[in-house]
Amino acid sequence: MLYEKIALVVLFLAVLFAVQLFLYKRYKSKPKSDQFLNGLRVHSRLTLSKTSQLNIVSAGSDTFLIVSSRNAPATVMTLNSLNSSDNSGRQINEV
Repeated sequence: MLYEKIALVVLFLAVLFAVQLFLYKRYKSKPKSDQFLNGLRVHSRLTLSKTSQLNIVSAGSDTFLIVSSRNAPATVMTLNSLNSSDNSGRQINEV
């Protein structure tokens, strides 16, 4: 009876180990997070103080300004690029 219990525990641990190896090899060969992160790029990083920093990040065709601090949630703002019509309108208003 004692050997049967030991054999059952060893068999159970072997099955768990085999499942762990299978999952590790499966997700190591083709991680899904890489497909999402292909368009993610950090353009600029500025340290504002010891605990806060400012990042300009682009994801695909969108650009974001991210202000993060150690003890507060990050603030994310969308940055819009200027079109040629917006730029000419500003020059007319400034003159």
